[in-house]
Amino acid sequence: MPLFGNANAPNVDDLEAKGDVRGLIKALGYEKDSTVREAAAGALGRTGDPGGVKPLITALNNQDEDVREAAAWALVQIGAAAVEPLIVALNDANEDVRKIAATALRKIGDPRAVDPLIAALKDPSEGVRMVAVEALGQTVDAPVVEPLMTALMDSNEGVRVRAAGALGQIGDSAAVAPLIAALGGGDTHVRGAVVGALVRIGVPAVGLLIAALKDPDRDVRDGAANVLRQIVDVGAVDHFIDALADDDWQVHLVAVEVLGNIGDARAVEPLIAAFKDEHRVHHVRKAAVEALGKIGDARAVEPLVATLKDRAGWQRKAAVEALGKIGDPRAVEPLIAALGDYWDVRKAAAEALATIYRSGKLGPEDRALLLAQRSVITEVHNDEFPYGSHEDSGIGVEFPD
Repeated sequence: MPLFGNANAPNVDDLEAKGDVRGLIKALGYEKDSTVREAAAGALGRTGDPGGVKPLITALNNQDEDVREAAAWALVQIGAAAVEPLIVALNDANEDVRKIAATALRKIGDPRAVDPLIAALKDPSEGVRMVAVEALGQTVDAPVVEPLMTALMDSNEGVRVRAAGALGQIGDSAAVAPLIAALGGGDTHVRGAVVGALVRIGVPAVGLLIAALKDPDRDVRDGAANVLRQIVDVGAVDHFIDALADDDWQVHLVAVEVLGNIGDARAVEPLIAAFKDEHRVHHVRKAAVEALGKIGDARAVEPLVATLKDRAGWQRKAAVEALGKIGDPRAVEPLIAALGDYWDVRKAAAEALATIYRSGKLGPEDRALLLAQRSVITEVHNDEFPYGSHEDSGIGVEFPD
């Protein structure tokens, strides 16, 4: 005989208003209408009564998805009293029930669920393993790091992605080496998650990341460089300064770029030494000049001015651009002289002079000196090849009145 006989469907709102938990439990079993069952599950959750836990656990097997979801959320609302039954449900024969139970336990966040969720990392269902990983990522006061590191090697990409994210969220430096190893393998989604995790861990990962720049796996090297370029933290400055003494130019390149991004004055002298060292790869020397421009320290002005006489045009151009960013008046005359260099350099010099003029740092003499060059700077650029010759004149850069 049906629970409500031949009567009309139960009025869930009335039952909830009366606090009739027993009536709501009966309504949860009303077979004729899934919307009644769904509403009853929601009402039981709002009551917070532990007496609703057992029937709600049973409802996790309901054939209707909306009822199952309502029952799961109700169990979350009830909270602590639902934890042990949900832990039992992690071993249910039904994959969907196990997944719902893991999701509910993640939302409740009770420490009693930690060990069972660790065990769920071996569940045959990838969906259950994914949810278990996400749940463990929210746990900071339990030994979950090692199981999550193991999950980085799961057969399913989604589990690996979530494991990386969870380790980044926890931020334990013990995870750095396994995360770096996970940069390899050619899996784009996993690599993106690992990069994010390592950036989140930050400075504690820098030493091993610098070492990874010399890894034989291209994906590991590129991933490590990507992470390092995003760790803009003064706490990492010494690591990157030390990296300038490495014997690998790719390590040098990443180090000077990051030092420029961090902008700490401690890097100025090492960067000056880097761009003055003619034995270094030109990419590194150029990046060091650009880094000095970003930092903007006046100590770099004289060495950069000296670089305007460098044989390499690319280095002269980089020095001109850096001097424009630093904006020191001592650069005015050397930059005016650079207006006679080849096209790329003189255009950069004109732009640098205009920037310095706008900065308001110049005294009357330097302002007058620059204004005298206004026509040279603003003359329209002409680059033609008439009758086999080459005519290259003018610069065409706007200059303030």
